[in-house]
Amino acid sequence: MTENVTTENWLHYSNQPKRKRADLVCTACHAKKIKCDLQGRIYDGKDACSHCSSSGRDCQIRQSRREKKRTVNGDRPGPRSNEGQDDIATGVDALLAANATFQVFTESDILVRPADLVDALSSEHVTSCNTLNYYPESNKIYAPENQFDADNQAFVAQLEHRYSSELRPDLEQIFTETYFAYSYPWCPVLDRDTLSADVARSPLLANALALASSHIQPPLLPHDGPEAYYRRARTIFYDDEEADEMTALKALCLFYWWAPQSPSRVHRHSSWWWTSVIIRHAQQMNLHREPSLNDPNRARVNLSLRRRIWWTAFARERLTALCQSKPAIIDPDDCSIQQPTLADFPNDAQSQHQGEIFIYWVRLSAIIGRIAKVLLKSSDKSAPLPNELREELVTWVHSLPPKLCLHIDTPRTESFDRDVHQLHLFYLTTIIILHLKRSGGQLPQALPPAILAASCTARILRDILARGNSRFLMAITCWHAGTAFIALLQAYRIQHLSKSANEDLDIIAIAAKELQKMWASANVIVQGFDRLRRADSTSNRLGAITVNSSLNGATNYSSTTTDIGANYDDDFDWMRFFPFVSKSTNGIAESLVTGREQGTATRGFPSPNNDLFHDTLLAQYQDLFDPFTDYALGFPEFTFHPS
Repeated sequence: MTENVTTENWLHYSNQPKRKRADLVCTACHAKKIKCDLQGRIYDGKDACSHCSSSGRDCQIRQSRREKKRTVNGDRPGPRSNEGQDDIATGVDALLAANATFQVFTESDILVRPADLVDALSSEHVTSCNTLNYYPESNKIYAPENQFDADNQAFVAQLEHRYSSELRPDLEQIFTETYFAYSYPWCPVLDRDTLSADVARSPLLANALALASSHIQPPLLPHDGPEAYYRRARTIFYDDEEADEMTALKALCLFYWWAPQSPSRVHRHSSWWWTSVIIRHAQQMNLHREPSLNDPNRARVNLSLRRRIWWTAFARERLTALCQSKPAIIDPDDCSIQQPTLADFPNDAQSQHQGEIFIYWVRLSAIIGRIAKVLLKSSDKSAPLPNELREELVTWVHSLPPKLCLHIDTPRTESFDRDVHQLHLFYLTTIIILHLKRSGGQLPQALPPAILAASCTARILRDILARGNSRFLMAITCWHAGTAFIALLQAYRIQHLSKSANEDLDIIAIAAKELQKMWASANVIVQGFDRLRRADSTSNRLGAITVNSSLNGATNYSSTTTDIGANYDDDFDWMRFFPFVSKSTNGIAESLVTGREQGTATRGFPSPNNDLFHDTLLAQYQDLFDPFTDYALGFPEFTFHPS
């Protein structure tokens, strides 16, 4: 093949009507001032105009000397010029300058050769643009053309940036520090070494970083605020203004820290929506597939970044599948990407510790996803969860390295780590959901493991609240609080647990009110808490409920209680869920651990099969759970409507 331009190595991009002046002419025709048909013949696969071809001359492309016009600092482009084009090298130099200063170009017709494209873009940009496309066998013959087309589209889009980042340097520094302090363990998609350059190059990423950080820890200096940052970033994304796909994914991952509405209605601002968008884009970019060792593109991509982005989206989706009862998008059988390891994180101590948090969070999320699938598909809602899934949870908690173990086995938490505390909230909430047993009535029965896990949730939240800052808690903490409240409310109605349960309920309520400052979801939870506790304060304690004489005579609640240990599972030692619990953890732990040792752990618990008890309960508390009717808390199989 000659080195002359051919159809295969040029891409013409134009949205304008055909120009009167040809974009390409040869030097000979231009000197003679005659019409040159080089441009049309190139598109037909020829390498010379008809004049040069007939005379046997070497057809040389004339380099245009017309000056490009451009606008600076993010101004929108004016009317497009009808002038000719400069040579590709000038365009490339202009592109690199634009990346540094947010300049915007007005040219609509750009001719790009593959070699020029690769030379023009930095290796980092080429790496992030490349999608490692995988094609069916029948389409592999077109793979080079597909990749070439994708690269050229990215190049053209890069020239058409219309927005700029207006973050002040001092705010950018504060936002960066906030992200790495609070968000990185759950969203490790940004790198310290490249973040400043990435933010300078991408208005989308700049606004997304400002959104997340200003919501977590608002600076006292003047700034636009998270709502304005979110609105701007969302507009940039939907307008396809970000040419770099990996940068776009990084930015979307940061949208997780903005939830202006609760998920009680359908809208395009929820974490579920944005997680779905991230997953679909990542799948189109084939992030779910690990390139083979002999893949020629493997050296061009940042494999560690790909894994961190993919597994961030995976973990969020698995958690949402349980807490909002949503179907999973990702099928693990379709994925070949490797799980994250510490080698995917920087070598400094902080990054390694936070990376370890992320790795174990992803592993726990995978277990939670499998549990959610079983719960959603089970036709018998009263059937116990398969023991292998419970054993997976036990294995996970006992596999934690010492630095990630929860230390709440003493009255005071002396080695507090907010990331470790948050990690265990996901674990404890899962245990609660597994042990809210569907009974003959319509109210779920909280079994002892659920009550103990809920009390541990209250202990964790107490440790956080005592330190004066809860803004770093993610929106999903509303789910943790709401689920724990259900189990503790039942514990409050058991005489020997009542005092401790009431203290834990106070902690959950305080935490929910703090979450209201950050998350719309907390409004639903707080309203439900207030209503439930108000009703309890004006009604008789369940332990003293006397069944209406028309319902089998005057039967006292205490006479219908049984030891539910046999109904639960004699063969499964549920205390293995709690290696971090001792009698000193809190009042409920002291009572249940002591009772477990003495064989009376379930003393005072109502029997799950006591339909009479549940009928009475529903008659007196029929409207208590209305606030939760349309707000999934991870147990959609439970219906809180009265019969």
